[in-house]
Amino acid sequence: MVHALRPRANRVAHRSDGQTLTEFALVITVFLVVLLGVFDAGRAIFAFNGTSQAARQVARVASVACFEGTTTATRCNSTEVAMEQAAQGVNLPGAATWLVRCVDPFTGIPPTGRVCKVGDMVEVRATTSFTMITPLIAQAFGPVNVASTSQVEIFR
Repeated sequence: MVHALRPRANRVAHRSDGQTLTEFALVITVFLVVLLGVFDAGRAIFAFNGTSQAARQVARVASVACFEGTTTATRCNSTEVAMEQAAQGVNLPGAATWLVRCVDPFTGIPPTGRVCKVGDMVEVRATTSFTMITPLIAQAFGPVNVASTSQVEIFR
């Protein structure tokens, strides 16, 4: 009689193994999507932080190099700024676009009818994009644009 119980117990355990494997396959899929989503969110925060730092560095250089003795009221075409943009662009996840301009500190718009002067602000906007690595999220959102703006006062 003891001998007759063993095959039956093995059959029940065998069915339970299949159920466990199916549950594991369902749970691991959801777990990996959530884990990769968290990883992508971390990459997005890292990209934003890098873009913010790049905008601050370019604004710092532009505040001393851009508008010194210029006759252009709102644009900056300084070699030092272009070199800093190239140096900062290396750390960004994608190709960056830059907007460097002089703005009035009170209105936040470029001055009209005059050149930039000491006391105005240099505004730098850096924009880049990156693609998520999680396939479902990448298809849903596509490339993610990251932008940051920094302002620094012109001192000389």
